[in-house]
Amino acid sequence: MRISHLAAAGEAAAAFTLASALPATADGPAAAAGPLKADRAKVAVFEHPAFKGKRTTFTRSVPNLPALGLDGIGSARNTGKRTVTFYEHINYHGAKFSLKPGESEPHFGNHHGMFDRAGSLHFR
Repeated sequence: MRISHLAAAGEAAAAFTLASALPATADGPAAAAGPLKADRAKVAVFEHPAFKGKRTTFTRSVPNLPALGLDGIGSARNTGKRTVTFYEHINYHGAKFSLKPGESEPHFGNHHGMFDRAGSLHFR
């Protein structure tokens, strides 16, 4: 009986180790890993306006969104604790607009025609 208790404890430890190694979110190519912190940056972007279509969550600045296979952003929600700025071109150049913590933008086309043209995003 004691051996079965040891085996069960070993399985539980292995399951805990595996679960702690998995990402906290897995919404897309730049998904966050690990537990969220109070000052954490987090923005969910959607391929279509009105928060529809494929969703990807970012927790770090990205200088080249197209390199991640993200062809365009139609809308976004900033659910983190830091301001995120979207840029028209890669490497933080071109037209830009920002979302403060808790803000959302249902249609990127409302900002300098940036619909389907966001090339990078930066948290500050």
